[in-house]
Amino acid sequence: MTVFKGFLIITKRNLLMVFMYLAIFLTIGILASGSDSNTSGSGFHAQTLTVGVVDHDGGVLSKGLSTYLSQYHTVRQMPDDTAKLQDALFNRNVSYIVTIPEDFKTSCLREHQALPVSKIPGSTDGYYVDQQINTYLNQARVLTDNGYSDKEAAAYILKHADSSSHVTMLKSASSEKTPGYGYMYQYLPYVLISILCYVMGLIMIAFHQPDLQKRILCSAVSIRSQNLQLALGYLAVGCSVWMLTTWIPAFFFYRKAFFQSPKMPYYMLNSLTLLLVGLALSFLLGTFITKEDILTALVNVVTLGMSFLCGVFVPLDIMGKGVKTVAHFLPVYWYEISNNLLNNSAVLTQAQRQLLYRSYGIQLLFAAAIFCIALVVSKRMRQTA
Repeated sequence: MTVFKGFLIITKRNLLMVFMYLAIFLTIGILASGSDSNTSGSGFHAQTLTVGVVDHDGGVLSKGLSTYLSQYHTVRQMPDDTAKLQDALFNRNVSYIVTIPEDFKTSCLREHQALPVSKIPGSTDGYYVDQQINTYLNQARVLTDNGYSDKEAAAYILKHADSSSHVTMLKSASSEKTPGYGYMYQYLPYVLISILCYVMGLIMIAFHQPDLQKRILCSAVSIRSQNLQLALGYLAVGCSVWMLTTWIPAFFFYRKAFFQSPKMPYYMLNSLTLLLVGLALSFLLGTFITKEDILTALVNVVTLGMSFLCGVFVPLDIMGKGVKTVAHFLPVYWYEISNNLLNNSAVLTQAQRQLLYRSYGIQLLFAAAIFCIALVVSKRMRQTA
């Protein structure tokens, strides 16, 4: 077992890097889980602003507009002085100023002219007041056109302005809150594939050294035994990394919630298929990389690229159609599809189970394809050596 022992010795030298990635992984997962639990689910809250009003009309409808806005905001009557109005906006004494012209009913209701307004530059608060003013003008226009007097129209609008509807948000199986361990599995591809590619790559770089290869070839160990020991080393290191990144964090941080979940076997199967993909990728990189600097650069490109494209760091829901189309050709995408399905479902239906099995199968096909490519590359390199 000379080759296998050498495999483990080189792995032991890189344990510090393994634990560094594990610490990053746990930190990201715990922070993401904590931020989700602290997110308020109370929904939308209306914001109250300080609105200045310059009323040149003084009519029933113009006063009604001031009263209407006062139900939502703090309304201040402002003097018709441009300098003072600008100072009030600059000092943030008011957030919005509306000027009502003398012929308010004719110009704004009949001729559909816009009210002169002033807002804080670069602020979006004014859009909220714009919508409320437009609502008042539209209602006043409809009421006066249908025979209501100015007084009756203003009274009707103010009476119904504070009416509200009670909305109850229904929870469904598809809106299940993401559990804490769900975030752990979401970020798992980055850390698992990174550790495997780095560790296996460094091991294969050591085995590719000409002197070491010649010593192994001159030894009594047959080629078949060498390959079997290398395969055993890959499986041993891969299973150890898988245990380190899945079982141990789940045991220490989500013990009861995770191990009592009926979806736990599906999470584990998903991570196992990802493990095979990671082993295949690490084997492919280890067949042709001979320098540590090249390994570092290539692993960063592969792991970070797939993480950003496939939904590890950026949710798939906010990605564009073109990005998702490209991600279909990457194995981590199908891992995240399965993980999102498990996170968002309280109970798995038969159709959802079939989707999970299909995603598992696609990941296995990716692993087999990458492994076959690695075998071809390895054979070509031995022939040209």
